[in-house]
Amino acid sequence: MALATGGALRLAAGPERGARVAGLCILFGFAAAWNWLLLTPWVPVDALSRVIHIAIGGFVIGFALDLIQPKRSWGVGLSVVYAIGSVWSTISGGLLGPAPSEAGGWLRLVLYLSLWFGLIRRLNVLRSEGPSGLVICVMLSLGLGLVAQMSGEGSIAAVAYCLVAALAGYLALSWILALAIGNAVVLGGGGAVLGVAMALLEPSSQASAVALLCLILVPFADGTAKRLPLGPSAFRPALYPLALMVIALLPISLAAIMAFLFAGR
Repeated sequence: MALATGGALRLAAGPERGARVAGLCILFGFAAAWNWLLLTPWVPVDALSRVIHIAIGGFVIGFALDLIQPKRSWGVGLSVVYAIGSVWSTISGGLLGPAPSEAGGWLRLVLYLSLWFGLIRRLNVLRSEGPSGLVICVMLSLGLGLVAQMSGEGSIAAVAYCLVAALAGYLALSWILALAIGNAVVLGGGGAVLGVAMALLEPSSQASAVALLCLILVPFADGTAKRLPLGPSAFRPALYPLALMVIALLPISLAAIMAFLFAGR
């Protein structure tokens, strides 16, 4: 669905505007899976059920930024508000929820915000490398799904895998048509990935912190991928995303092994 709706948006809106709005297809594909495959409730009652709301918020804000193209300060400010709102709603149970009553809640707040600001900043850096930022989102979601599955968190794994499918659909389209990665993909796609990560980091989760720590290396896989011999320069843009996937699989495999070893402990 993500691939089909992305292609339709690209054709209907034209080469310039279509490239900006096509990223919404990730949300369409993920929302369809959420409703008809996952059968997950739309009411945000816990960290996992908030993932779709976090994704919607990110895509709406990112889509508005892509269309209006305001000053950079506006983009930064809205990204910060979106990150704080998403993290606060997960910690306190709602956008206007009470402040954490224990030190552990505040520590989680600081940890989650650090992850949010770090990943969104990293994805913005990777935007200049074609689909690299989108590849990182796909691989991170895949890694989170594997860790969740190995840890016995089947519901979180199912959400992560559906997100992988939606992201991969748009990745194929952007790879073929050389579409730019806009704010909608960075905030919406990256936000959805971080929503899954927060669900795995919650105290009720059985996922190993050591396994999740391994996934921090995934956003920096480009440093090694750039050094790989990919043949003539004419083929490098097409082969580089594949090289990035292969390198990212290394920490993902390590995380999956760690999750399996620490399962039930």
